[in-house]
This record gives sequence, C-alpha cells and structure tokens, in this order.
Amino acid sequence: METSPMQHAFERTPLWQALAARDDDPHSAQREVLRAAYLQFRKTVEPLASEIAMSMPMFTDHSIAHIDALWDTASMICGANVPVNPAEAFVLGGAFLLHDLGMGLVAYPLGEAALESDPQYPDLLAGNQARLAAVSPSIQQEELLRVAREQTIVELLRLRHASQAERLVSTQFRAPDGGHLYLLQDMALRHHFGALIGRIAASHWWEVDDLRCFEHKQGSCADHPADWDVDPLKLACILRLADVAQIDQRRAPVYLRVFRGVSGASEHHWRFQERLTRPLVVGDRLEYTATRPFRLEDVESWWLACEMVKDIDGELRKVDALCADLRRNRFAVRSVAGADSPERLAVYLRTDGWRPIDATLRVSDVNRLVATLGGHDLYGNRPDVALRELVANAADAMRARAIVEDRPTGTVTVRLSEDQGQWWLEVEDTGVGMDSTTMVRALTDFGYSRWRSDAASQQYPGLLSKGFQPIGRFGIGFFAVFMVADDVQVTSLSHEDAPRSTHVLEFSGGLSSRPLLREADQSERLRRPGTRVRARLRDDPRSEKGLFRTSSRRLQHTRLFHSLVRRTCALVDVNVDVQGPADPAPRRVVTANDWTSISASELFTRIYPRDEADYYGRRHFDAFETLFVERAQDVLDDEGRVVGRAMIASGWEPVDEEVRRWLQPEAQVYVGGLLAGTLDWCMGAFVGMPLTADRLKAFPSASPEVLRGWVENQAELARRNPIGDHGHLAFTGTVARGLGAEALGLPCAESLDGPLDVANLAKWLADRDEIFIANPHFHIFDRGAGTRRFFSFGGTEVLIDQHCLITNLYSLWLYPEEILSHPRVETLADAVEPEDGVWHAPSWWYDNGAFGSIALVVRTIRTSWNMTLDQVLDGMEPMYAEPNIDRRPELPTAEGGTFRMNMIRLRRLAEVRS
Repeated sequence: METSPMQHAFERTPLWQALAARDDDPHSAQREVLRAAYLQFRKTVEPLASEIAMSMPMFTDHSIAHIDALWDTASMICGANVPVNPAEAFVLGGAFLLHDLGMGLVAYPLGEAALESDPQYPDLLAGNQARLAAVSPSIQQEELLRVAREQTIVELLRLRHASQAERLVSTQFRAPDGGHLYLLQDMALRHHFGALIGRIAASHWWEVDDLRCFEHKQGSCADHPADWDVDPLKLACILRLADVAQIDQRRAPVYLRVFRGVSGASEHHWRFQERLTRPLVVGDRLEYTATRPFRLEDVESWWLACEMVKDIDGELRKVDALCADLRRNRFAVRSVAGADSPERLAVYLRTDGWRPIDATLRVSDVNRLVATLGGHDLYGNRPDVALRELVANAADAMRARAIVEDRPTGTVTVRLSEDQGQWWLEVEDTGVGMDSTTMVRALTDFGYSRWRSDAASQQYPGLLSKGFQPIGRFGIGFFAVFMVADDVQVTSLSHEDAPRSTHVLEFSGGLSSRPLLREADQSERLRRPGTRVRARLRDDPRSEKGLFRTSSRRLQHTRLFHSLVRRTCALVDVNVDVQGPADPAPRRVVTANDWTSISASELFTRIYPRDEADYYGRRHFDAFETLFVERAQDVLDDEGRVVGRAMIASGWEPVDEEVRRWLQPEAQVYVGGLLAGTLDWCMGAFVGMPLTADRLKAFPSASPEVLRGWVENQAELARRNPIGDHGHLAFTGTVARGLGAEALGLPCAESLDGPLDVANLAKWLADRDEIFIANPHFHIFDRGAGTRRFFSFGGTEVLIDQHCLITNLYSLWLYPEEILSHPRVETLADAVEPEDGVWHAPSWWYDNGAFGSIALVVRTIRTSWNMTLDQVLDGMEPMYAEPNIDRRPELPTAEGGTFRMNMIRLRRLAEVRS
C-alpha cells in the first residue's frame, strides 16, 4: 500500500501495524474503528501533553513527540517475540497517551484546588517552607510562601501523575459551549477498554512484582474476532520498558533547552539526552551511543546517563525475570550494553580526557555538596577541625574493632612532618580498616554514614546493640580534610584481610578531580589492620591560615602540634600518640579515658592553650590553674560516671589584678572525647552532646538536674570560702542561676548597705513600703564598714538612695533553648508589649523574668509584702525616658550634679502594709 504523505512516524513502527490498513483484511471495519478512535484520542491529548512543560519546564520533553516515540522504542524491545493484536495495540496506545498526562495541571479539571485538597499537601508545603527558610533566611514571608507553594504543586503533580492517569479516561472536561467531552470520545470503546487503559497507564510507576495483578487476560469485544483478547500484563510490561528506555535526543531537543533556560541538575538530563542517538538492538541488548564524546565539562551529565542506563537495565532484567517466572513470551531485549560497569559503558558513551570509576560509590553532584557542607561553609575558618575529624574517624574504627574482637581500643598516631618544604599531616589507626569497596563508598559518598548503613549492620552484626556510638553521624567529617589539603592519600587494610589486600585511595586535586583507587604496592602495604590518612597541607601549620592559626615564631612546630593534639583529644577513649618534626618517635599525649583520673592541674594544662597564649594570657591561665585545683568538682551523671570536671568562674576572681577579666572564662565541651564547643563562665571539661552537624557547638550531656546539683555545690563552696569581693560573689550567683540553680546563699541584689542574699533581702524589705529597682550599671567599690561608692560606667560617682535595689532585670540563661528553655509563666504568654515601646511588666516577665536573680528578688518581695505576682507586676511603674517625657529619676552626684537612670518604682499595697 502507498504511504500517506500525512502519515505520522509512529505509523511506520512494527507495533502499529496491528492497526494499520491492509489488503484483503476480513476485519478491516473493526480495525478502522480502533485506528480512527486512537487518532482522535491522540489529537485530543496532544494539546494537553504540550501543557506539561508549563507546569514542569525543567523536565525533558513529555509532549506528543515523546508519546509517539514510545511506539518505536516499544517495537525494538518487543521484536518478533511479543506480538500484539489490534485490540492490544489500541489499549497500549491509549496507555502511551495517558501515562504522563497527569504531570500537567491541565489534567485536573479543578486545577490547583484539586492538589491543595490532597492529604499530602499540608505536609509537603510545610516541609518546603522550612527548607526554603533554612536555605534563604532573609527571604520575605510572602515570597517564601509563593515559592514553597509552587514547589509543592510540582511535587504533587509528580507524585500523583500515575494515579491521575488512571482516572483521565472517565474524566469529563468542560467544553467552551458548556458541554462536556472525554479524551476518548468513542463511548463503546471507552466503556469496554477505558478502565483497563487507565490501570495500565498508572502501572508504569508500580513495582514490577505488582504487575502480577494483570496476569489474567480480558476477553474481546463482542464485535471483534475472538482472538482479539487483551493481555494486560504484556501491555503493562511494554509500557514501563518503553517509557524508561526512551531517553534519546528525541526527549531533549537542543532548541527547547535553550528556549526554556534549563539550569541546575535538570541541565545534566538535557545535556546527556540531547546527544544520545536512537538505541541499537544488538542480540538481546540495547546499545546506547552518543553523537560526540563526553568531555571534562560533561562529567556530571555522563554519570547521570550511567545511572539512567543502569535503571533501564534493571527494569529490563526484572521484567524478563517476571515473564520467565510466569512462562510468558520473553521480550527480544533483556539488558543494556555497558550497564554492568562504568568502564564498559564508556565504550558506548565515550569520554574524552577522563576515565570513570564506579558511580555507585559516590553521591551525585558531590563537588557542590562537599564544597558547601563539608568545608569552610560548614566549619568556617577552623583548619584544626580537619585534624579533629580525622581523629574522630580513626577513633570510631578502633572502637568498632574493640567491640568486634573484644580487645582494648588501641592507639591513634598523629604525625606532622616536613619533606622538601612540604608539610604533611598523617593520622593512623589500628581499627577495623576498610576493604576497597568500603573505602570508596565511605570516603567518596558525601553524606554516607558508614556506621549507620545496612552494610555495617551486615558486616558487624550486634555492633550498635553492644553500645557502639560513632562520633560522626552525618558522613561528612572526612571531607573537612580538604579545607587544609588538596593531595590526600588513604591507605587501608580490613581486619579480615591479609596485608596484600591493602588498597590506596588517592585524591590528587582535592574536590576538583575524581579519586584513584589502586592496590597498594609492596612498600605501601600495612602490616596490621587499620587506616592511614596522609595529607599534604597547603599552608605552613605555623601561619594564620595554617593548622595552628598562628604566625608566632615564639614556639616551634613540634610544641604547638603537641598542644593542639592534647587539647583537641583531651577526653578521648583511645590512646593518642603524637610525633612532631623534632620528635624521634611518637610520644603518648593522651591515654584512653585518663581525664577522669589525672590531677586537676594536668587536666587544666591539657585543655587550655597556655603555650600559644601571649604574656597576659599565660598569666591568666597560671592564676586560674591554682584556683581550678582548689575549686573544681566532678560532675557525676545518674549512673555515677564522671561527665565533667569543672568550676564556676565569674571572671571577677582576684587571682591577678593585672589580668583580671583578661579573658572570659570558658569550659571546654567534648563530643566523643574531641573538642566541640565551650560553656561560658565555667572552667574545666565536660562530656557533651553536639548542637550542630559541624560539632562546633555543644553542651554538657549531663541532665539539668545533675548540672543543677553541681552548680549548687559550687555556689555553696563560693559562699563558704569567698575569694573575692561582692562582684565575684554576685556574678557567681548570676551564673549559677543561669544554669537553673537558686544559689540562695549568694547575692541576688545590691543596695547601699551591701550585697543581699534572699534572707538579707527579706530583712531589707521589711521596713520599706516603696523601693526603686535598677539594673547594675555601676562599678561598686566597697570600703568596708558599710561604706560603698557607686560609679557610673562614665566615671561619675552617683549617690544611691537607701531605697534603691540594684539587680539584673535581664537574667543570664546558659542553656540552649533546644536543650532547656528558660522558665516562663505561661499565663502571661499573651502579654503584648505596647506599640509605643514603653516598658511593659507582664511581657518583660514572660520573656526575661521568672528565672535568674530577678526571680528570687520578686519571690522575696511577694513573700515579704504578701502580694501576688499579678499585684507585683501591676504595681511596677517604669521610670524610663519616653518619646514625649523623660520619667527617669534624677540622682545626686558627688560633684553636686545630677544623674538620670532607668528605674522601676514599686510600692507595697496599702491593704497589706503592717
């Protein structure tokens, strides 16, 4: 027969021939009805398919061109092995038309309202809002909601498109004249085949095993030949295989990518598909080829193509297995050439200037993710974190081996050396080690947490149940090494292997090049299990950008290195040996878990950087070491384990007048034994929990009750053995209350008569009916015998009234809110500060009161004056400077002038006065 000049390309495919007109056809009438109905169906769907790009412009082509191409791809996969009759061809064509149509908003007669009513919509929207807020904290709320809503609609379109496809045959669409129309207009065919077409269209997103529900055939139409029955299993398999395999340049026309402005991850889909030719069928395999090689700038596109090829191969193999299991005709195409390895795929999809390694051992777009989350953007200007993370990995490996083999944890050896002007950092452990597969997966897959993976559970059964808690939780720590080095070499030997199985993974260009995996040569082989990481540092460690973050020449590299490693690893539960450039051999600087048993002086020296400090800093540490030996106490958890050795430090201790308050006191907080954060106004060391993924913020892991008990002991020790003036005791009380204690014996307020604890405050209040409360904006000098002088921060001596009470109205709270929120009176949660900005007692109390020294002051006022909290708050009169009037009281000065300051006036209620 002659070919019509208007014939579509799909009408020349082998599968379509079941519907094509033919000479001497006894069933030409029935065949013509099916053919005409399909072409009408196609004509109606065509504009809807083109609208998918409006909803998802970044996706490759889902128009009628893609649908038509499925006939060709399906014909290649079926070959002569899987024929179809005319009824099956019609049902298959209908499924082709509908399978992706739900990805366009026009496929929903109610539009966005249909998606907004989806049960998943609120959760998806909230998740997108949270993600956008985290990524772009400065984004306006209105814009955030708009973008989140758009992303949620797109996400739901993708999630629902298969189920929507099942409903489209029976969906009525409103016509311009007010009537209704169906996509498949032939009512008889719609009634007989519509439901089946919809189910098969939806099935392309099912698991292969779920296709077994199509095992039974559907009988033929009454006016069709008896052998025109329909095998839905065969058609569902054809649809899913054709859809997944159709990834050639017909899906990604070059001009479409240009016009749509595709960027980001979607661009890689377009870049590889636009160069893929129509696949070849060679034997029982598909062969994908490309019009030109993938160069270095196309690396990510190539790897995405590799992943897609593997997916296609997997689908072909699973369908083939299903057909074999059910004794059905097996498809002519059963696999994809090169899908078994990147190296073999590169024979077909050629590369130019680079050679792929196994893509399953890396996360896609690793360079961008690591640069953003694994280096400076995560850890900031902290090159020492690279050392910490390498030691953390080493310690985890040794803890694992200790549990698996029931042996001591072993030793981490850390080395710093110089070779021909190049500085090298090396961290070596005697842990479980890694085989080659584990090395590549654990060290190249950003975000892959080895110890939390299924592979670790299979390789080391019972490890977690025996108490193993890895320091690393997110699979990102190793990448911190690239903050300080580009050339990194990892050598490892699994504890289950012989030395000849040692492998080396080399990074020769940081994150800009792919690593090289090779067998270790004989000189590189490890003689015992474990891992050695060797990194060539970019900068001299003794520089502002170097490992020590100092350019001081006062100390040599070896001494600085010892100090850094000691401080970083102070509480670790493995042995740590150090070898600096001047050390003939490694020296032990930390013995596993020795921090609980060494002297207080040795612990203090280990955790504070005295060596690197300047003259005044060293005097500061010398002075506080003596005090630490006297005052530090153990913090014991509920099970009696030591989780801290520390003291409260106000910074006002009179340890050395020249360095008083030279440095703010900070205790060191350790996660997994490694330095992770600090706790202000304390000195010593705590076992902690991380507050952030980078472990640069942490808080003591002791419960609030345990910490409160330790703080109360510290407060009582300060009260009984005062070492400083009122300033030290007052601020010690402030710190104690910031950690949830009451510290009743320490001052909670100041007066002209002296510092006041709760008992003395009650006496002070007893004979007063009016008081003035002020913030402590003074330097107080106590000359003894009740003579106190108050100087403003500007140096003016202010004559304080007998009724003036000085206490901090804005209390210190040292707990992170995610650990323990500061106390609040929830009945005041609705208190709103006035718009004029005037101080408002109820809102102030909700936000800043109810804890700290002010809470003790107000409680004592209530008890002494027999008033309720509401009465106290209602009676607080702010004496502040307001926009139109200055209500601040004028206090006399020693020079004869006046001094204005904010105060709160409070009177005892007349009905409760004695």
